[in-house]
Amino acid sequence: MKKITFFFAVLTTSLISAQNTFDILWQVGVSGPAASLTIEVDDTVRWTWGSSMPHSVTSVAGSQENFDSGIITGQGTQFSHTFTEVGENDYQCNVHPGSMFGTITVVEILSVQEKFIKNLQFFPNPVVDQLTIFSIYKLDNYKIYNVLGSLVSQNKGGGNFTKIDMARLKSGMYFVTVTSGGMQSTFKVTKK
Repeated sequence: MKKITFFFAVLTTSLISAQNTFDILWQVGVSGPAASLTIEVDDTVRWTWGSSMPHSVTSVAGSQENFDSGIITGQGTQFSHTFTEVGENDYQCNVHPGSMFGTITVVEILSVQEKFIKNLQFFPNPVVDQLTIFSIYKLDNYKIYNVLGSLVSQNKGGGNFTKIDMARLKSGMYFVTVTSGGMQSTFKVTKK
């Protein structure tokens, strides 16, 4: 009986502390919000080269942790780092530091819903033609409502990056609701 109890205790502990791997497509122009995440201690970030150009993933002085992929070439090449300390980790590509940079923020613990909301990025805001939404969880769908609460547009999500054509919408404020699995979040966007 003690062996069974011990087995279930170990299994429960491993399930509770199971950590995640989050992906960033790493290419020229990926910076700021699209290259920034908020994760838990012991989560892993995996950068995947989106082109055949040479890049690096290198922590910047003052980051909580030090990591460096070195300069790597090849579309589909990957570099991963598991973050073990709470803190801010600014990083960049040493080949393209002005157009490839981000921040990995590591916190003690987050619920799945909190990870979803904290890592939901949308840009530009205000938007003229196309709104881009980035999520660490694949988006199932989105709905756009005007300030009166009327549904003006909806569609399926596009994975981790969803692009929404807003060119036909009138200027004003809109509320965008996105869903992923059982999670949902709403944010405000201004259309010029």
